[in-house]
Amino acid sequence: MKRQQITAFYLETLLLIGGLIAVILVLTHVFAMSRAESARARLLTNAVTLAANAAETVSAADSEEALLALLDDGGNASLLPGGGVEARYDPDMTADAAGTLRLAATWEPQGETDLVRSTVSVYVAGEEEPVYTLETAVYLGEVGR
Repeated sequence: MKRQQITAFYLETLLLIGGLIAVILVLTHVFAMSRAESARARLLTNAVTLAANAAETVSAADSEEALLALLDDGGNASLLPGGGVEARYDPDMTADAAGTLRLAATWEPQGETDLVRSTVSVYVAGEEEPVYTLETAVYLGEVGR
């Protein structure tokens, strides 16, 4: 009788340990996915902030060269061959010429009007698709003509 009780105790203990291991494995997987999602959310937040700051810079500029001068911080910005400005930043959104975040802002005058459209896109190094894109426009004429 005593031997059966000890065997039942060992079986219950093994089942309990197996259940705990299963729970630990599931929780480890959940926390790993949570960490990855957190990193993606942080990247998207930084991309939105960079694009919004660049859109404000576009509205403050009166030419493509002025936009370059406003975005350039220690050599992190350059004119794009097809038009527009490119600036690079590190993941902490600090200007860095070798940064992994690339901001591309177009400068597209609209015919004979004083309206300039701009598309601000933020890319991660090695990716073709932008993380975030923002379209904006600025009126360069005098107010109250």
